[in-house]
Amino acid sequence: MSPQFGWEEGPALQGAPVPCPSGMSRRTVLQKGVPVRPASIRVRAVAVALAIAGLLLGVVAAPLSAQQWSPPRTVWVEDAGHTIDGYFLDLWREHPELLGQPITEEWESPIAIGGFERADRYVQYFEHLAIVYVPEESRIEWQVQTLPLGQEAYERDATELSKYSLPKSGSCGTLSSSTCKAFDDTKHTVRNGFLEYWNEHDGARLIGSPLTEEFLSSDGYTTQYFQKMVLRWKAGLAVSPRPVGSESAAIQKLPTEKIAQPNAIPVYAESLFVEPRIDPSDVIPGGEPVQGVGAMDAGPGPQQGAIKEIVISVGRQSLWAYENSKLVTATLVSTGTAEVIETTTPVGHYTVLTKYPKQTMQGVINNEAYKVEDVPWVMYFDNLGNALHGTYWHENFGIPMSHGCVNP
Repeated sequence: MSPQFGWEEGPALQGAPVPCPSGMSRRTVLQKGVPVRPASIRVRAVAVALAIAGLLLGVVAAPLSAQQWSPPRTVWVEDAGHTIDGYFLDLWREHPELLGQPITEEWESPIAIGGFERADRYVQYFEHLAIVYVPEESRIEWQVQTLPLGQEAYERDATELSKYSLPKSGSCGTLSSSTCKAFDDTKHTVRNGFLEYWNEHDGARLIGSPLTEEFLSSDGYTTQYFQKMVLRWKAGLAVSPRPVGSESAAIQKLPTEKIAQPNAIPVYAESLFVEPRIDPSDVIPGGEPVQGVGAMDAGPGPQQGAIKEIVISVGRQSLWAYENSKLVTATLVSTGTAEVIETTTPVGHYTVLTKYPKQTMQGVINNEAYKVEDVPWVMYFDNLGNALHGTYWHENFGIPMSHGCVNP
């Protein structure tokens, strides 16, 4: 951060270095407002408002460079009250109606699947099925697979199914391949609307082979059991999965309680995955990019009505500095890696409390000690060790890199 913005010189701080971040839990930082300035300040602070947002700040029209923008890898689904991360998020966005809403967080569980030995694997339950990460699978798209909840439901429903005269096998006969598919492994077929649904949703990987032929169940639905799930259809309605994920989670008494939105994790919206576009008229000044190495648009504007204000988007890894409501500079930043709560950049509204031209920072994160000398242009915005400060040890701006501070 250029020192001329919001900076007034004062005596250099002497004494114990302040860690960035502190080892204290950051959950207290979720409360918005202006922290109380400690009485021990020895560098005179200028009132600079600071707003840190976890969401992407939307703008419209010419594309940003690839370095400036990347979609979130973790989101919190507000209606479900759960997060989805990484490859699981990719699959859910591709097939939301197949999976349904997340009903648990992901966790590690010993699982044997797809010919691979039992090992601790990441798994997450959704309304209609459960997915598991299989990193040793050579086929990249098959590294996320589904658990055999359809098989479990089939075995669980055996007494009810015995009431129907279900054939032990099926044949497509003279039906075309577009309306019927036979499976050698289970000796059953999939037809018509169920086959169309199977083809549209990566059936071999996510739905599995049929365990029955389709039949009319007592609830009025045409039903068919598959290895991974159960499909249903009724006149006037689309093909839809039975919520065997919810059923299995209830039987196993899995923790399905909703969680609060985690710090710095955005609320899911598909717009988060659309690259922001900038209207040329918003570029400052005179249609040219803003001087700096980062965000080239005018930004979201001041958020708190202060004379001097810094606005940071964790989602866009960008910073905008305003004075008298006019943009002074814009830049890419690196916020916390968010690997643990201690390395997560807190979101909210703050005031810069203390400023130092240079400072040594040290502390312990995840039982690993660190000490960084001569950290430049340090501006603390809370009493837990979170600050904006320069960096000389990396140039990966636009990518989360820090212990929780903001590196402009």
